[in-house]
Amino acid sequence: MIKNKSATQILKKALRRELWLPVLSIVLGALMWSTSVNGILIHHEFLSGGISGIALLIHYLIPKLSVGLMVFLINVPLFIMGWKMISGKFFFLSLLGMVSFSLFLILTTNFHITVENPLLAAILAGVISGCGSGLIFRSGSSGGGTGIIAMILNRRFSVQVGIVSSVINSIPLVLGAFLINLDSALYSIIYVFVSGSVLDRIMASFSERRGVFVISARSSEISQQILSKLNRGATLLAGRGAYSQAPMEVIYSVISLFELAKMKDLVISIDPKAFMIVNETQEVMGKGFDAPTT
Repeated sequence: MIKNKSATQILKKALRRELWLPVLSIVLGALMWSTSVNGILIHHEFLSGGISGIALLIHYLIPKLSVGLMVFLINVPLFIMGWKMISGKFFFLSLLGMVSFSLFLILTTNFHITVENPLLAAILAGVISGCGSGLIFRSGSSGGGTGIIAMILNRRFSVQVGIVSSVINSIPLVLGAFLINLDSALYSIIYVFVSGSVLDRIMASFSERRGVFVISARSSEISQQILSKLNRGATLLAGRGAYSQAPMEVIYSVISLFELAKMKDLVISIDPKAFMIVNETQEVMGKGFDAPTT
């Protein structure tokens, strides 16, 4: 009976949304990222930044060496050097991301997305890999490589992370211009730019929130409905009308983009004359939203 109870508890922990959802996102992101590499980049001899770019460069010079295997072999010593400097959760999620990316690079070796125009190929590859890497990074993970090197150098020599990342990401592109050909390097720059832009958009869309101010004579009733029906917090701010000089309460609440329509309906149903102001917020951390990170 005790063993069954323990097994049930372990199963419940394993099925927690906080655990399986990041894992699913990392695996799906790794599949998309590897698909763009094998499906498009390799067929046009494009490069990318970071460790995957170095692996691609080595593959073009020595075709018998697998890109997936090279990504894995380059990342192994980096993970060994960086494991003491990285938090446990980030380390294991990044390890999962790196292993998944390497494995899918091997499994999708013969995959091909037929796009003849090199400009369109660079853009499409950027969109696919940007979505994939965005899912990985959004889950609190990474594909390994650049981020770990940057962290090690920052901890030991106080070198800025941004500078290290930029230099490492530029190395394969610069070498590719000399060792492969200039056109491929230039198209690769387009790919890297599109991929980074899509990645930023993916990261921002998951964190997109709205800050809402509501000015109403029925502020107490509206705030209670926000708490009970939307399950969101609300703050009552003391205010005063500039024209009437009458005291009033202003409601401030932060909600997700998907809850905005519900908020509008809720406020209008209680007070059709209520005054609402909706602002975009870049990032929200705290209870009910993203946990603060260091």
